[in-house]
Amino acid sequence: ADADGAKAAAASAPVTPTPAPSSAAPSPRTSSPAPAPTTTPAPTPTVATLRDHTGSGIGKALAAATKAGLHPAVYLQGTGLSLDGGGRRASSWATGEEVCDQIDDPGDVNASFDVAFSIPRAGRDCAGRLLHTPAPTKTAKPSGGGSSGGGASGGGTEECEITSPAGNCYADGQFCAARHHGLSTHGRGGEYLTCEQDAAGRWRWSDGVAG
Repeated sequence: ADADGAKAAAASAPVTPTPAPSSAAPSPRTSSPAPAPTTTPAPTPTVATLRDHTGSGIGKALAAATKAGLHPAVYLQGTGLSLDGGGRRASSWATGEEVCDQIDDPGDVNASFDVAFSIPRAGRDCAGRLLHTPAPTKTAKPSGGGSSGGGASGGGTEECEITSPAGNCYADGQFCAARHHGLSTHGRGGEYLTCEQDAAGRWRWSDGVAG
């Protein structure tokens, strides 16, 4: 009878269900999105700049540019030199000619040069003014004595500081050589002439009087 009572008690006791093992995978943890990669802009190419050589000789300025590994260019003053491509190139120069202006191109804007120098145009200074030599002092030329029938010949006070290759004095309006640009001399008639450009741009000896 006790055995039967024990079975009855066991049958009437509440049954606690055993949880079945879960087969589902654990849910992933929520994380913040990764930051987008940042791109570094490519550096703009730059060219080294040269110290200012304005006022020094063009030969010294060109040597400094070459030593610094720069590509230089020489232009004529007053012809519109700029990074945008203006200006007229100089065809020749003396090493001692003065540098009127210097333009650096560190941003490589102009493909023609890294640094550009301007020098005076022939017969002019950096301000564009004509070069004039001081008025020379005339000295009397000894008169040639004629022994017969004659007297002196050749005029007695004519003195020319600059003469033609043939040894003659120049006259107003004659063409003058490139080496005489901006220079002055007395002419064959005693007038004071300067080698300067006429209205057409040609270099002639002129006394400054029109006509």
